[in-house]
Parts: sequence; structure tokens; C-alpha cells
Amino acid sequence: MDWCFEQRVVAHKCLPFGIRIACARLCWRSLALLCHAMCSGYQLKDFTVVTAPRTKTIDDIASMAGVSAATVSKVINNRPYVSAEKRATIERVIAETGFVPSQRARGLSKRRSFILGLLIPYTSDQLFSDPHLLECVRGIESEVNAREYNLLLSTARAPSEAASACVRLLRTDVIDGAIVLETHDLHQFSAMLGQRTGPLVFIGYPQAAAIPAVHADDYGGALAAMRHLLGAGHRRIGIISSHLRPFAIEERMRGVADALAEAGLMNDPALVALGDFSPESGEAAARALLGLADQPTAIFSLNDRMALGAMRAAAALGLHIPADLSLVGFDDVALAALATPQLTTVRQPGFALGAAAARLVFGLLDGVPLSASPVIPTELIVRGSTAARRAERA
Repeated sequence: MDWCFEQRVVAHKCLPFGIRIACARLCWRSLALLCHAMCSGYQLKDFTVVTAPRTKTIDDIASMAGVSAATVSKVINNRPYVSAEKRATIERVIAETGFVPSQRARGLSKRRSFILGLLIPYTSDQLFSDPHLLECVRGIESEVNAREYNLLLSTARAPSEAASACVRLLRTDVIDGAIVLETHDLHQFSAMLGQRTGPLVFIGYPQAAAIPAVHADDYGGALAAMRHLLGAGHRRIGIISSHLRPFAIEERMRGVADALAEAGLMNDPALVALGDFSPESGEAAARALLGLADQPTAIFSLNDRMALGAMRAAAALGLHIPADLSLVGFDDVALAALATPQLTTVRQPGFALGAAAARLVFGLLDGVPLSASPVIPTELIVRGSTAARRAERA
């Protein structure tokens, strides 16, 4: 039993002017000092011992509800085979006492930590500046909270050590399972499969068949965007691509190439510029494309933040969107609908991606057999940044 002590101590010996010493709360260690004072000849008056409120346990709830601890456990974990009357009684006792199940006891009984790891092989600056990644995190968190788990977030201190930082955490027994965002160096994670007992799930494209994953339909989204621009009469379409998230970008570029092939056009390398998903890099890439002697009449940016940078570049060059230049993005972040004009883009549901990845981890933890990797649909959202190619530029 945990004890606390509350008392008033009046010392008369060896203390000048009869100073009163008031001790509000003493633990067992302080009790030793108190005993030492008594043995030294101090006179103690008005000594009171009180017990601190003890944290309620599942056995206490069971006793108060007149049921077994096993029945209380079934109600807490929302399991069947408990009558409606008993369930109502237990829930009432829990509400009245403010009982919260012990996470430690719960973990010991099920041999789990009830912690899910989210391993992001980017720096914290890259994570918190990317609305799409934050939507993924929000989707994961919603499922984690629903399962009464905790989420442990790990980011890299520098891009060069992204994979190694994640691997270090995976080698511990702190987490029951992990979700990893796509990275360049996947072979390190593939090697971890034989060393971990908990499930490992990717948001992205696994390079090993043994790694479960969930990803958006990047190919279909890019194909729809290009068909939209080609259908509006555009034939010289600049592409703002990236070296980040290489496998998703590879799928989007495959959609670009197939749409051009359907229209009988070749993929011109001169019409491809690279960025790093930031607005600044999108602006620089757009300036390079619009500086060509035969400049494009449309630009497809493979993420929205670079597309917003391209808008800024067009304005600086005196071009009007969509009259002089059509523009399409990818992701459909909140700022896409707030831009002027509103940005036509491919909606990639980050929240749904994160939630699907978390459900996949929990399914594997519960022993649900893995079927095909989920593919989250994308959708072309047509707004005011695209229009038919002007006749004089045909």
C-alpha cells in the first residue's frame, strides 16, 4: 500500500526561538528522518497519518459491480458474451469511479506495448511543411486512437541518415508494429523483416513482395491529369517532377508517358524539370520551362506545392493563368482551393492512405491474413487553372 504522511511538527530542542517546522507531505524516505528526529530527543505533537487515495484496479471495479474481473475485462475490450444488464452496471461503475485501465497491466497480459511506430525517413522540417504527409499522419492517428494505442513518431535528423534512424527503432522491442513512409533505400527495411516479430507496413511502393504496403493510384491520377490537358488541345506540356518519393513519382511519370503515347506524342526530356516538392523549387522549375524558346502552353506539376510556386513564376513573367498557361497539380492540399485561380489538381487522399495503413498493421497484429495491397483511388478535381489552348498559340 502507498502511504503518505501529513503532520504538524513542533520542535523545542536545539532550535533557536522555538521555530515551527511544517512538513506538508512525507514519503517513506522522509519517515526515516522523522524517526531520527524522535530518537534525537525532539518532542513531536499533533502527529496525524493519512492514506492517499489508492488507484482503482480492475478487481475493485469487479467487486463494486458484483462480477468477475474477467467480465469487466470483456466490457473494457468491447467483447461479447456479457449480458446487457451486467454491461450497463460495469459501465456505470467505471464512469462513477473514473477508472482507466492500466496500460502497463494491459500490455503485460497481452505481451504488447500498445505503441505503434511511425517512421518517416525525412527531416521534421520536410514533414511539417508538407500538407499531404500531415494528412497521412492524421489518418494514422485516427485509427491508433480508436484502438487505444499510442503513436511514436520518428524522423531523421538529416536526409543522409533517414533510413538508419528508422532501422534503429525497428530493432528495439518498444513498438508492436510500424508504418514506414516510402524512402530511397528500402533494402535495409527488407532485411528487417526476418528480425522483427511485429508487422511492418509501407505507405508507398514496396520493392520486396514480402513487405505489405498501401499506396494511392499515382499512375491513374497522372493519366487523368494529362488526358485533361491533352483534351483541352495542349500539345507542349511541361512536367515538374522530383527525385523525392521516387517510386510514386515513377508511377506518375508512367501515367504521363502513356497519356502522351495515346495522343501520338513523344515524351520530350526538355519539357521535364525537377523540384524538391517545395514552392521555391516549383517556381525555379517553371521559370526554366517557360524560358524555353518554344515554351509549353500547360504545366503538370507532380505535387501542389510546386504548382503553387509555378503560379508565382507565371505571374512574375506576366503570364495569366489559365489564359496564357494552364496548370495542374497533384495532392489537392487545402491551399489548392484557396489559390487564385483555384488550382486544378489530382486529389490524393492522404487521410485515407494513413488510415488504411494503420488498419493493415492492426489486422496483421490480430492475425488477419494479408491479401492484396490496398490501392487508394485518386480523383481529378477540375478548377479554374486550366482552359483550352488559345488558337493563336496552336
